[in-house]
Amino acid sequence: MALEWFLEMSPLWRIQIITAMVTPLCLYWLVSRYGKTKQNNRHHSPPSIRQRDPIFGLDLFLRLFKALRENHRNMTIVQMFAEYGHTFQSCSWFSTKVYTIEPKNLQAIFSTDFVNWGVGPMRLFAFRPFVGEGIMCTDGRSWESSRALIKPTFTRTNIANMHLSGFSIHVQRLIDLLPRDGTTVDLQPLFARLALDASTDFLFGQAVGSLAPGGAPIEAKAFLQAYTYGQYTVGRRLHLPQWNFLTSNRQFKNACEVAHEFVDIAIARAQHFVQAKRSKENLAERHVLAYELVERCKDKMQVRNQLLNVFLPAHEAVGVALTNIFFHLARNPLVYRKLRAEILQTTEYKVPWTFTRLKSLKYLQYVINETFRLNPAIGTTTRMALRNTFLPTGGGPTGYGTSPIFIRKGDTVTISLYALHRRQSVFGADANIFRPERWEGLRPPHWSYIPFGGGPRVCPGQNLALTEVAFAIVRIIQNFKSIINRDPVLDFVEVYKITTDSGNGALLSLTPA
Repeated sequence: MALEWFLEMSPLWRIQIITAMVTPLCLYWLVSRYGKTKQNNRHHSPPSIRQRDPIFGLDLFLRLFKALRENHRNMTIVQMFAEYGHTFQSCSWFSTKVYTIEPKNLQAIFSTDFVNWGVGPMRLFAFRPFVGEGIMCTDGRSWESSRALIKPTFTRTNIANMHLSGFSIHVQRLIDLLPRDGTTVDLQPLFARLALDASTDFLFGQAVGSLAPGGAPIEAKAFLQAYTYGQYTVGRRLHLPQWNFLTSNRQFKNACEVAHEFVDIAIARAQHFVQAKRSKENLAERHVLAYELVERCKDKMQVRNQLLNVFLPAHEAVGVALTNIFFHLARNPLVYRKLRAEILQTTEYKVPWTFTRLKSLKYLQYVINETFRLNPAIGTTTRMALRNTFLPTGGGPTGYGTSPIFIRKGDTVTISLYALHRRQSVFGADANIFRPERWEGLRPPHWSYIPFGGGPRVCPGQNLALTEVAFAIVRIIQNFKSIINRDPVLDFVEVYKITTDSGNGALLSLTPA
């Protein structure tokens, strides 16, 4: 209604209203820039991107949005680092945005200066309608409370000792669906269904059964469809903070309602389970996040928010990683053969696979590391300064300076893991190609390889994800002696939601053992 009223005004009135709104912002920007300039007389700024619009930064925004729509956003940012150096800055909506892949800066943001950086001001408006307030989009005490609630479920002991027996059921169902006659199959949707079953089983206490012989029930399919659209919309809201009203459509609201209703049913089921006359010792036999939260939280809304905040990354991480791994394996048959040889040499069919056994397969770990290096599920991540602070290095005219950089409250820093993991000084001159052998003897310097982040905000589910990924690879390779690429496009085509997915999936054929 407000937009329609504005458009019906005469052009002169529209100009006057816009001027009245923009002028105070411009004055505020000029004053704040003056203050920052005084600080930077003592602390050098990094080089600035050449921008035609030095206030709103619309030209850079449009360039990155175009790259997003054309599926090369990560590579566009890599090119910017190649042009401007390891640290540079731009202007964006009356604030400064710094881009960096300097490990010392990453260490400060994620760890040593952690309290001065946050995500809430950037993420909360985008996430709240869909997943509520939780670990993904809050800071301070709210974040600490969420972290404390979910962390016990993701301890290494729980993952190592309790989880694989249940996960193996879902993996076997996936294997049963793989064609054995050499026909082409896209593994991406199958891995997405595997991740969905595994995550709902581990988080909610009951898998949706999308890989079961009869397929998922109607309500589970509706949930997955709603969640997929909601996730896509949240990704757009994160990139359109000034224009988020454009994403508040009815379809997004419906997706939120369907997702909330589905999780509320899971919570009711968990409450019934916990309220049953079972001892804590029996409850401890299975570590399900919903059970843990229901026991510790009286507010159903809080339980729902925590579950959805964890489900958001958990649902994606395993499916995306497995798709990317088999994308590369299909294009590198020698790697597949070498990996299979290692697995078969260590296979003792009567001995169950454990966290420790999977970690002992060195070449398997190389393949996983190399895929996370080249194709991290989260290509970029951004933090906002919650108060005035400094980055320890990067200041200077070349983009490789070593002077500290003053960061004003409200400014943001974007870290490109995609570019960080391609630094030739760390990973070699062939850093842009898939070569697992590079990890033999390679120990990247601290904060040079962080696919799961680092510091207090490091992904709590990384051991779970890595264990599930390794186990699924082992079981598939045990069953198929070779795979053949069936995708005429050899390069990785990125598609951005919240994670960065393979736009062409993982098209291949399999030869049974």
